[in-house]
Amino acid sequence: MAPSRDAPEPGLTWRMFATVILVALVYAAAALPAFLAGPVWGAAAVAAAAAFAVVSARAGDRLALRAMDARQVTADEEPDLHAVLDRLCMSSGLPKPRLAVSGLDAPNAFAAGSGPGSAVVCVTDGLRARLEPAEIAAVLAHETAHVANRDVLVGAVASFPGMCAELLLGWWTGLIGGRGRAGARRAAALLCGIVLLPVGVAAAVLYAAGTLTWLALSRHRELCADTTGALLTGRPGDLSSALVKISDAVRDASRDDLRRLRPVSALCVVPARRAAADGGVEGMLSSHPTLRRRREGLEAVSWRLARGG
Repeated sequence: MAPSRDAPEPGLTWRMFATVILVALVYAAAALPAFLAGPVWGAAAVAAAAAFAVVSARAGDRLALRAMDARQVTADEEPDLHAVLDRLCMSSGLPKPRLAVSGLDAPNAFAAGSGPGSAVVCVTDGLRARLEPAEIAAVLAHETAHVANRDVLVGAVASFPGMCAELLLGWWTGLIGGRGRAGARRAAALLCGIVLLPVGVAAAVLYAAGTLTWLALSRHRELCADTTGALLTGRPGDLSSALVKISDAVRDASRDDLRRLRPVSALCVVPARRAAADGGVEGMLSSHPTLRRRREGLEAVSWRLARGG
């Protein structure tokens, strides 16, 4: 493996910085109505949002592992996978992440955690069964690259406003629809929903803006992880062939496997959904670039390495 201690790609760094600024503005806008009720309420809203964001970021890895029914494994249990991670961490200069394995038959992998010192990389049994050792190493390099680029935590923070807005929007639509209510209670809920119409509109706008911002960052960070991971191994073709195999297997996966993958789909090396077409609305709503776009990027890395770049 060719050592690589390169800093994250400048484009990714600027996108993450812009995302953090936007998220901070969103937090401020969300807390502003509470200040109208009084400074105490405003301070409580800011404290609650900050606490929830910190808890979400810190607990994100545990929630992801639980969703995949994955368990952490030691070097004695999985010596080959740990040996690959050891080599990757020597090349990148990173602290070694924890390693977890899920019994899921669908091949995939993801990285989660609040920083390089607390990251976890998870692979499924299906990934190990379908990929060659060099391809598995390429996928682990891709996930290690997410840790090296420090985009895991930013991704968790960026997705937080959209998640909160989705919960608020669901509560507001429940009022309008009178869900679970009858008679006078339904009429009162409808009236309350009409009075809180500005809240519902604001939640919808926040959800749309937060989701599109997160998805745009997510697609770019996947391309950067492809590049960084390929440079770590020095074998872009291995990751390219791994992406093809995983994409084919995910397309043919059972509904149960896809349902278990969906909570962590945005974190996975290949999303648990049909690949988006280039451009258009479908492409904007995808958390990952198209397979063709990713393979083109890896081909460019191959040319770069062939020319000694």
